[in-house]
Amino acid sequence: MSTVKGVCLNCFAQCGAVYHVEDGKLVKVEGDKENRISRGSFCAKGRSAPEAAYSPDRLLHPLKRVGERGEGKWQQISWDEALTTITTKINEFKEKYGAESIIGGQGAFGLMQGSVQALNSFWQSLGTPNRFALTHI
Repeated sequence: MSTVKGVCLNCFAQCGAVYHVEDGKLVKVEGDKENRISRGSFCAKGRSAPEAAYSPDRLLHPLKRVGERGEGKWQQISWDEALTTITTKINEFKEKYGAESIIGGQGAFGLMQGSVQALNSFWQSLGTPNRFALTHI
């Protein structure tokens, strides 16, 4: 088993992490006691990374509802179809209700990955002033 030090990216805190890898698979994550910020503190969300990564319930492809809402019937679709569907819906809402009817939101992961500027540019290009992030909640 090997270990790799890094930071947890499951939220904005970016706690120091020690990743335990066996045969190329993440098997355990724990807090890095040598990290000068988090000093070994580590939450359950961070420790659950292997379970999240390898869960049989993890979504790996876009899905489209094929039954009635609440029936739980889904069909796998391509990324191109998913993006086309999203683009079409956004444009329909913008045309029918105006750009102000659209609100953009982002979670903690986007805050760390430098996507704030990209997302703000996207929302601005749509013409909507409505945005929220974790800092607003």
